[in-house]
Amino acid sequence: MDDEIEGEYVMDLIDILSCDKKLFLEMVKKCNETYRSGHDLSSYLEIIGAHRRTNNITLLIEDDEFIRTIYETLKLWNMDQQGAILESYETIKKSIIDCQEYLIELYGTQLNEITSEELSDLKNTLFLLFRDLKIMKSKRRIVGVSKTMHFLLPDLIMPVDGKYTLRALFGYNKLSKTATAEFEDMYYILYKFNNIACKFALSSSDCSLSGWNTSVPKLIDNAIIGLANNTDHAIAYLNSIIKDRTESSVLEMSKSEN
Repeated sequence: MDDEIEGEYVMDLIDILSCDKKLFLEMVKKCNETYRSGHDLSSYLEIIGAHRRTNNITLLIEDDEFIRTIYETLKLWNMDQQGAILESYETIKKSIIDCQEYLIELYGTQLNEITSEELSDLKNTLFLLFRDLKIMKSKRRIVGVSKTMHFLLPDLIMPVDGKYTLRALFGYNKLSKTATAEFEDMYYILYKFNNIACKFALSSSDCSLSGWNTSVPKLIDNAIIGLANNTDHAIAYLNSIIKDRTESSVLEMSKSEN
């Protein structure tokens, strides 16, 4: 969230991304050029490919191979190391199947095609899904659960992590103490992602299956990663815009005076 430090206004990274679509797309490009690849990407693309081929969440969660790929991808995305402890495969599988009612209600909803009011209408179902998914043995839920929700609802939910997403939205790796508080953090992130998706008129045509740009929520996540790793480039770009606009304004004022 925006903050004040000794009387100075400080923008969060997410707000910098919101300033300019050209900068946004450049940061997406930077992410895809430099971000990690390998098994964690190929396994993830298997999940997205299954969605694009099947487009039916009921069939997908009944497919043991699909759930197994989610489980293995969570491991590849560091959800079973450095203090993060995954639940067993069977526990995760059962909790996903038990959440079928919520998933059916949410499936097919695209973040870029709904208003903030329509997103608010989904908040209770999103909370129930967040609460009932049994993904992590470790206390912190937001990272592992949001990633699983992204794997299940790739066009609606973004994956959240501490290094990039939470820092971009809150200025630090926010650690809330309860599941309800963590959900409110996730929902705030989702709300901000929805704002960007609508402001820049992002759509499936901006995405592909050839890299990390698999859906609109992931596209915005990629822009955050790109910006976090290329802040000097972004600052130089924004300064050039400010300079050009200032010079343009001065020129217009000069013309009006003559």
